[in-house]
Amino acid sequence: MEATVRLSDSGNATGALDRARGWDAARWAVGLGGAFIVTVLAATIALTIYLRDRALGDRHRELENLALTLAEQTDRAFQATEQLQRSLVERLISQGVKDEASFVRIASTHAMHEIIGERVPALPQLDALTIIGSNGKLLNFSRYWPIPDVNVADRDYFKALSTDLAEAQFVSAPVQNRGSGTPTVYLAHRLSGPDGHFLGLILAAMRQDYFEQFYGGIDLGPGGFIALNREDGTILASHPTVAETIDPGTQRALMRRLILHPATRNRLIPPGLVDQHERVAAFQSLAHFPLTIMVSDTSQDVARSVRAQILPILVASGLICLAITVAVIMAVRQLRAQQEFARNAYRTARQDELTSLPNRLCFLEQLDTLLAGDLSERRFALLFLDLDYFKSVNDTLGHAIGDELLCAVARRLEDYLAPGDMLARIGGDEFGILQPGAGTPEALMLSEHLIAAIREPFTLSHHRVIAGGSIGIALAPQDARLGVELLKNADLALYRAKADGRGLARMFERQMERAAIARRTLELDLDEAWRQQQFFLCYQPIFAAQTGALSGFEALLRWRHPSRGIVSPATFIPAAEDTGLIVPMGAWVLEQACLAAAKWPTSLTISVNLSPIQFRAGEVEAQVNAALQRAGLSPQRLELELTETTLLQEGAAVREMLQSFRARGILIAIDDFGTGYSSLGYLRTLPIDRIKIDRTFVNGLGQDTHSLPIIRAMQALADSISVSTTVEGVERAEQLEILRAERCTYVQGYFLGRPSSEEDALRMAKEAKV
Repeated sequence: MEATVRLSDSGNATGALDRARGWDAARWAVGLGGAFIVTVLAATIALTIYLRDRALGDRHRELENLALTLAEQTDRAFQATEQLQRSLVERLISQGVKDEASFVRIASTHAMHEIIGERVPALPQLDALTIIGSNGKLLNFSRYWPIPDVNVADRDYFKALSTDLAEAQFVSAPVQNRGSGTPTVYLAHRLSGPDGHFLGLILAAMRQDYFEQFYGGIDLGPGGFIALNREDGTILASHPTVAETIDPGTQRALMRRLILHPATRNRLIPPGLVDQHERVAAFQSLAHFPLTIMVSDTSQDVARSVRAQILPILVASGLICLAITVAVIMAVRQLRAQQEFARNAYRTARQDELTSLPNRLCFLEQLDTLLAGDLSERRFALLFLDLDYFKSVNDTLGHAIGDELLCAVARRLEDYLAPGDMLARIGGDEFGILQPGAGTPEALMLSEHLIAAIREPFTLSHHRVIAGGSIGIALAPQDARLGVELLKNADLALYRAKADGRGLARMFERQMERAAIARRTLELDLDEAWRQQQFFLCYQPIFAAQTGALSGFEALLRWRHPSRGIVSPATFIPAAEDTGLIVPMGAWVLEQACLAAAKWPTSLTISVNLSPIQFRAGEVEAQVNAALQRAGLSPQRLELELTETTLLQEGAAVREMLQSFRARGILIAIDDFGTGYSSLGYLRTLPIDRIKIDRTFVNGLGQDTHSLPIIRAMQALADSISVSTTVEGVERAEQLEILRAERCTYVQGYFLGRPSSEEDALRMAKEAKV
């Protein structure tokens, strides 16, 4: 603020004016400094409150993520148990259970006792299996034989499922197991007759300590608490246990209200739920059972972590106040320089340095602008484009060529955009396109043009590069109303495009979101499994069909998960291929299989499956050579199995490599023959030694009229081109006799030999007729 002074002709007046201006400037500086000090103090107080709220919010999000993970894993444990119960029900029905008399007769046998006894060890959470009659009496028990005279008609699960209107399953409150005395949670499955009449129960005793140990292995800090609850508020398992000072009735009522009425949940739960502390809690329902996971921490523990941040803030606040005077003096001088710097920083922060396109930040800002506009502006398409096999270009030609490819792709994409469209480099080999006013037809049409454009070869520094692209599409506003969500949904659609074969465009669908969560969980588990060495090989014997002599073994990869048990390769191999883990995993399988085969008689071979991803990585030849060299195994004893899809899609490079392998004596087999493209042309041109006939064509042998002609045709085809056959899935003597009669070369299957450990395979190799 300037002072208004009446000027005079005297020098005193001029001096007075100067002094007045200096005084006004001093007051202005003092006032501004005081305002800054007040602001700093207010900001310090606000920041302290904010840090506490943010800490609570961050902790709540951490607990939510953990609750989701625990709910999925707990749900899988219950699902595995339920599947076992369902299989027993199906077995009982297939053996003729129709009424109470037949149920009692079939369920009470020693054979049934052995069946249920064999199944219990497969599930670590399972303590015992029991078959209960309609009167509550035990008909069979996996733990004891003869069956003890016990009646469970007084149990809550029996009362709940024995009525005509009962549900198919029931989860009991924890009780003391009458057989072992251990705390047990029962999962009861109702068995009904054809008319719906209650016949009895298949009762699975699930160890409470399995879940308690599982939850106890998670470090949430001293105030952490994890519980598995029923909808009525009953705690089935927890770690640690609920404080003795908490009234069970009050605790159960509060838990029930929180579970059944999510609107009553705040970030902070009052005392009385777990102990006498206020808590931050997250709840997550299981997908297939009326159960809920609760994960919580005390607000005191959260606040304690904030206190360590407050003291430095107070010290910094004091230093800031001391520096305010200097800052005010320097502020005006530096303002102009800062403004220019800000303008440059703004521009630099929103432009991709390599391609000169807008970058991710600029793209997201424009995305939010469109979503915040009027109704007409909020209708647009977001295209998320990812280059196919870009990593291969970097790995084979170098990062400089990879950078040239990105720039060339950017220029080519720009040629196909309409005025008003926006193209940005999101990161790596990913590009984003905003297409205002577009719906499904317009977005798909543009995607087809862009994919076709990228597919045309590029000439980069005297290299001819063939690229490709896949596109995921999300539409606003129907697919999302927030920018980050719309981009995430487009990314999910892109993942589907790649999974469907690459070089495609796919629209976002809601089920992709659920699939992504499950896929991410599996990928994380898979990465942990690789680091923890949870994988192992089994070896399934292969026999000469006509003589029964042992010919060799097929190496089969297995995953022993600490909580899921043995995971099927059909579940984890696609995820390993998506993440690239299949490349080191494939090298490990080759090496271990060759080392095992080196201990067998020299007449026996080892068969190893190869993934197309291994070929794309360009490491198959090196991996095969390294495995043979380390094991000292003759190439003639190694058989490599490839699918028809790999042979047809991976192109001439794979065929040249196979020619090289065969020239060294390595055998080449087509796996799952007849289930893929089944193109007969490549059978003439490729170096194939054997075709493996899939088990789907063997199942019906001797039982239907379609399987035998197909087997006969495949064998005739193999004979005509002088290659041998291996028939998979032989499970009955009748099938083996038919395959011998049809002159099949080799056979394998459970009837002849199940996959076994390396030690058992070695013993079999040394003892078998070869």
